[in-house]
Amino acid sequence: MEISIDKRIYDICILIRNLVKLDVEFLDNTHKSSFQLFNSQMPFTVQPSRKQTSIFMDSFLRDKRPNDYIFRIDNFQLSYLGVGLWENTAYKGTIIVGPFLLDTPDDAFISNIIEKNKLPLGHRHLINQYYKTLSILELTTYNSIGYMMVNLTIRPLTNANILTCKNEDFIANTQEDNDLEKEKFYSEIELRYKLQKELMNSVRKGSNDEALAIFSSFNFNPKHRVPNNPLRVLKNLAFSVSAMLRISAEEGGVSPIYLHNTSDMFASLLEKVSSKAELESTLTQMVSAYCDLVKSHSTLCYSPKISKAIDYINLNIDSPLSLSLIADKININPSHLSRQFKKEINVTITEFINRKKVEEAKFLIEQSNNSITEIAIMVGFESHNYFYAVFKQITNLTPKGYLNKVRNKN
Repeated sequence: MEISIDKRIYDICILIRNLVKLDVEFLDNTHKSSFQLFNSQMPFTVQPSRKQTSIFMDSFLRDKRPNDYIFRIDNFQLSYLGVGLWENTAYKGTIIVGPFLLDTPDDAFISNIIEKNKLPLGHRHLINQYYKTLSILELTTYNSIGYMMVNLTIRPLTNANILTCKNEDFIANTQEDNDLEKEKFYSEIELRYKLQKELMNSVRKGSNDEALAIFSSFNFNPKHRVPNNPLRVLKNLAFSVSAMLRISAEEGGVSPIYLHNTSDMFASLLEKVSSKAELESTLTQMVSAYCDLVKSHSTLCYSPKISKAIDYINLNIDSPLSLSLIADKININPSHLSRQFKKEINVTITEFINRKKVEEAKFLIEQSNNSITEIAIMVGFESHNYFYAVFKQITNLTPKGYLNKVRNKN
């Protein structure tokens, strides 16, 4: 790996990353990002804010003291820490750590992010998946990280030598013991592959309870693969399970658009876990997440063109949608799309769109403080009266009636 920054800065960045498991970036004295260690890919809608925040922090620290560090929260409620790095009196650049969160990113949190930054509602899944990969830190934790960053940058790093002490006492296994171990090992392999097939089949169907029951039977611990690093062994196995689940969900009819986001999220979460218990919990969440994707986004039973139409509707639910627009986007004759959609889905494409928009509107009514008129616009209804009519037709309630029902329930 070619390093574009000097070794001292590189070593500091690596040390910070290994200790805090957060993204680390170095901006040189021209505001150029010359070194990045990122856990996962940030959604493109968030990237401009990160760049703006990084440049601001870099500019802010230039006339501050070497023992100062900056804490900043951007419009996406993403938190960052920054510390300046000097060589004698010359400013070399800024080390930026983050993003991380201060609060749990629940549905209301994500809805607020989308609304505040005027993001398309179709991006909720992408944003939600990304935020789940981020660490949530308390005040004392990120203050300690800032303190550590300052102390790493104001004095030279000292080389450290590790000393190990090995216990060489052992009792050799007998031939009988070795034979029993081999028999057990091969039996475990056969069982593991049998369970893998059953798990993949359950995920393809979106059967969450069945998949979790099968997954709880897994008991494979190949310590021989990476001696003296059992957590790394389990992480490697977890990545294999992630790939297997992703393939199963795709075979279950889930679009790669959704699979990519989910795969990225869990790749980041798995790499950051620091214990076997935490890893097992993450794997359980992963099984459920892929099953849920199949249940909510599978288009396996539909033809390729209808699958594309459904994906386009889901991703653009906040925009005005019509038969002619969708037909144009997926390159199909509108009349043919209309007939085929009705034949496969058993409702017209307009009915399908309206149901999806009403489901989104119900979610926003539950999670946000926007007015009914604002929510109608947010889900792509150009007419307030038409929104009311469609909402009542589908739910047997007016939007205001649904709001009162939600409030009374709470």
